[in-house]
Amino acid sequence: MQPNRRNFLKKAALLTGSSLLLTDQNFLSHVVAQNVRSTGQVEVFINQYTVETYYAREGINFRENLDRCFVELKEAELAGFEAMANQPEELNAYIDALKKQNMQLRSIYTGGNFHDEATAETEIKRVVSLAERAKQADTKIVVLNPQPKSGKSDTELNRQNHSLDLLGSELRKLGLKLALHYHITELEFAAREFHSFMCDTNPENVSLCYDAHWSFRASNNSAVSAYSHAKLYANRIVELHLRQSQDGIWTETFMTKADLDYDNILTILSQTKDFGNFHIVLEQAPEGGTPKTLKPIDSFMQSATTVRQMFRKCQGRSQ
Repeated sequence: MQPNRRNFLKKAALLTGSSLLLTDQNFLSHVVAQNVRSTGQVEVFINQYTVETYYAREGINFRENLDRCFVELKEAELAGFEAMANQPEELNAYIDALKKQNMQLRSIYTGGNFHDEATAETEIKRVVSLAERAKQADTKIVVLNPQPKSGKSDTELNRQNHSLDLLGSELRKLGLKLALHYHITELEFAAREFHSFMCDTNPENVSLCYDAHWSFRASNNSAVSAYSHAKLYANRIVELHLRQSQDGIWTETFMTKADLDYDNILTILSQTKDFGNFHIVLEQAPEGGTPKTLKPIDSFMQSATTVRQMFRKCQGRSQ
């Protein structure tokens, strides 16, 4: 999955087709208001990787059938979509398709080489340009997974963190948050890159997109490790990527309890933050060994329903 997601970004076709400026102090409260509908229903979003992989196993090219697929995402009661893009123009078709369904593009996902002196400045400008286009669709969060390299040197990590601070500062001026994401590579070598993200950057500029399952898988399937990351960095988290597995294999739909106990994770997070603060993004994707019993729309709907129930249950306990 790790290289596949990045291949999506690298090979993304150029698809053709004013938000409120927020301070750090009111950013999270604004997300709270957006995360809960007037009915009190917790809003669940979905990442592009999940959508593409589920439709691909049905023989459907998501990017060539955007309108059809977004109709189903709406029917699955999803509030919006996290698009994966490298360049601003890649967002146009997604923004148009979302608008037709009255759905939101609250976050986008991208990558970039920030550890190389020759590319860091260019990458900052590229991501800022991408964010400026996304802001026109009222996007609030830019999720960034820096380009992977096993065993980045201290010099490379310091350069990367300095660049991420600069990027986060530029995004703050636009009223957006930078949230760092990670996979296995960032958690190698005592998780030195992952921890440097958090310890050597300014919390005002750099936040965290917490993915419990990558914390789990990167530590040789250790739920304890996933829980410890939540305990350490709860105050930096603005977005959650949600995925579950059974015996190490991604399940077809999201479940609260299997390899990971999400009730426990939410209990950990509830001790430091109000639950409405988190932007909730479903990433329950299929891999080799994942059962295939449901159509994409049914998988999305069941997963989103479980997530909403899980958050409502935990919100009730915290009140």
